[in-house]
Amino acid sequence: MPSVVDADAQTVRTPQPDPGAADRVNAQVDAVFVLSVRSFTDRIAHIRAELGRHGIDFEFIFEFDANAIPDDVIAARFAPSDMKRSHQSLVLKHLRTWELALERNLGRVLVFEDDAVLDPGFAGSFAQAMNAADALDAGWMIYLGRGNNQHVGARGAQGVVGGGVLPATDALVFDREAARRRLDYLRTHRITRPADWLMRETDAAAGVPPHWLRAPQVEQEIGLVTFDSGDDLPIPAGPWFTWHEDRVVLPDDVEVLAHNGKAVQLFRSGRAVGTQFH
Repeated sequence: MPSVVDADAQTVRTPQPDPGAADRVNAQVDAVFVLSVRSFTDRIAHIRAELGRHGIDFEFIFEFDANAIPDDVIAARFAPSDMKRSHQSLVLKHLRTWELALERNLGRVLVFEDDAVLDPGFAGSFAQAMNAADALDAGWMIYLGRGNNQHVGARGAQGVVGGGVLPATDALVFDREAARRRLDYLRTHRITRPADWLMRETDAAAGVPPHWLRAPQVEQEIGLVTFDSGDDLPIPAGPWFTWHEDRVVLPDDVEVLAHNGKAVQLFRSGRAVGTQFH
């Protein structure tokens, strides 16, 4: 069925033939946000169709597109670094979801980036995971994607597994207390890292422990991607074909040559060069 879009609120509601099924995700959280860019028409069409298949109502976060970030926001939020505007844009969009959690008094917030692909059984697995989240202390975050597959293979009912390193930011759910702790930390720390690195550092400092699903329910980066290339590497920004579900978390002494705001795509250590897109 076609989506119904409220142009002012950027809210997307998808009529469903089975209202009970549609409520399974939205009933578990107080808001669902999708981070996108107004000019990314293909990704917008993809995520509308993808979440529509699962009966999920959501709201787009179009604020802070890379070409529309005010200079005073950059100066206030970011310290000097090699971050591109596209990286800063994604960071600010994630921060906006944390702010909305506090402004609207949202208990639980589900966030997707606009290239997410959901498992066919997402709704049921998500409901089980949110039941497991009831037992967590306030101030939690659960990563829903595949990342570096750290916990793939865990057995038992769908639930959450603590620990590990957040590898990406394609699909997350967090509570209001986690949002408050993150924003409190960033009031005294300016940003120098892309979204995934920023959350790892911020959550470690602010006391927001990472959790994973026992069986990941979201994947991304299948198809054509573009990214920023380092000044010293003569490689086009794309589009490049990719078909993977993993991410790499690099040691500090490895040089990142290309990053697309989702993950590291190209890196170098000494005379060796590694590629993530493939």
